Parts: sequence; C-alpha cells; structure tokens
Amino acid sequence: MSTELFILFLGLAVGFITATTLSSSRMRRRIAVPAARIVDVTHALADGATRVRIEPMPDAHEDVRRIAESINSLADRATRDIEEMQRLERVRSEFIANVSHELRTPIFSVQGYLETLLDGAVDDSNVSMQFLEKAYHNAMRLNALLNDLIDISRIESGELKFSFRYFDLSDLISELVQTMHIRAEQRSVRVVLHLAKESTVYGDKERLSQVLTNLLDNAIKYNIHGGTVEISTSTVDHGLRVRIADTGIGIPAEHLTRIFERFYRVDKDRSRAVGGTGLGLAIVKHILEAHESEPKISSDAGKGTSIEFTLRTNTDV
Repeated sequence: MSTELFILFLGLAVGFITATTLSSSRMRRRIAVPAARIVDVTHALADGATRVRIEPMPDAHEDVRRIAESINSLADRATRDIEEMQRLERVRSEFIANVSHELRTPIFSVQGYLETLLDGAVDDSNVSMQFLEKAYHNAMRLNALLNDLIDISRIESGELKFSFRYFDLSDLISELVQTMHIRAEQRSVRVVLHLAKESTVYGDKERLSQVLTNLLDNAIKYNIHGGTVEISTSTVDHGLRVRIADTGIGIPAEHLTRIFERFYRVDKDRSRAVGGTGLGLAIVKHILEAHESEPKISSDAGKGTSIEFTLRTNTDV
C-alpha cells in the first residue's frame, strides 16, 4: 500500500472514530443524563416527596421530554388528590369532634336532671316539675340536633333527592308566618310581609319551606323584644328575590364569612340557650345551592341582619 493511500485510510478511520465519539457524547447528553434525572425524581416521588418535580430539559431528546412532562403531570394530580384527601380527613375529624361535643351537652344535662330526681328530688313536686321541664327541653334539643345531622349528612352525601316543581311562594311564606305567629308574639316581634304579585317559583317546596322556617326562626329568636321581621319578595330577571330582615342583635363583620359553616356560632352560649343546633344555616346554604342560588348576608351589630337569595321562575333559563 502506498504512503498516500495509507494516510487516506488513516484519515477516514480517525474521522469515523471522532464522529462516533461526538455522536455518543451528544446522545448521552440528550438521553442518558436526562433519564438519570427522571429516575432520581421518580424514586423521590415514590418515597413520598410529593413536591419534587423534574426540571425543564430543553436539550433532552423529545421523547425524554415527553416522559418528564407526563411524570410531572401525574405528580401534580397525585399531589392534588393527596391534599384533597387530607383536607377531607381534617373536615371529617372536625365534624366528628363537633358532633360529639354537641351531643354530649344535652345528654349529660338530661342524665344529671334524671339522676337528681332519682336521688329524691322527685318527692318535691316543685323541684321535680322544674327538672322534668329542663330534661324535656334538652331532649328536644337533642332531637333537633339529630334531625339536622341526618339532613346535612343526606344532603352532602347526595342521598337526599330534590323534587322540583312550580308552586306559589307567597302562599308558602304566609303559611309559615301563621305557623310561627305564637312564637313571634311571645317575643313581641312583629312580622311584616311585602310580597310581589308574581310569586310562582320553581323548586323543592318542602326543602325551601325548611330554608324559610330556619331563617324566619332565627330572625325571631335573635331579635330584640318588640322588634320587627320583614319578609319581602321582588321580581328580578328570570327569578324572584327573597329577603328576610330583622331588627335584632346583628352579627359582627368578622363572623359574616363563616356564618354558613357547620357548627359555627357567633355566640355559642346564646345560640344553645335559644335551641340552636349550629347546623341550620349550613343546611340552608346546601339547599339553596341545589336551587342554583346562594344566600347573601349583611348585618350591622346591634342593628339587625338581612339574608336574601333568588329563586328561579323560568326553567328555560
């Protein structure tokens, strides 16, 4: 082989080796290194490090980038699911703790009154009647709490089915006011109605009766002696707005954002004293949400509170 031909072959060989080396180095940079980073992150995720993610790799092979993006997306979804499960667990724990506390008070009260009677107070007619009345009051409170617990459990689980139909809201309001007439008289509270002529709405009459009863009862219970409750309806676009306003003790501004939470009370002692379960407004909110409505509350401490919501009048909207 001539010297020239040998040099040519040697040059080609060196060129091929150099090209192969450079290609291998480039492939290592685009695949092997990113793949190693992906493995490290997946191991960390498997060990519970939910916040770890694969950093952007603009120089990586396209398929490798797609794998990294898919893993990040799955990690995001898993993190959201975990956080939601943790939130639900906290809610469940708080709910159980609140229920236990709310049940314990009337149960212990009834137990205490009955034990006192059994220890001999039953022979004193005045004392026995007083204790029996207190025991009965707490038993009724316990019954109301259990009914509200059943209602909110059925609503939140989706077990409670709503029956929507057209009905006259003014008739329903008038009936409820008549039913609660004696309760209002006992507190010298005057109930005033300002009802629109057009009063046909679309909704679950029984559940909306529950909403109105709860709101009207609160407006009477937390009113001042000799106060006023005003119930008004007015037509709006494709709906009927309902407003219940009182001249009662009002609610401080810092409590308004939480007033519809389960077991949330502005004044715990006062609420229990008037028979509140702490679930009424939460039930109101759930029922109205099922009617695609939302209660809006405004209040001035010491001046009164108003709550309003809107019901549909046209099912085509």
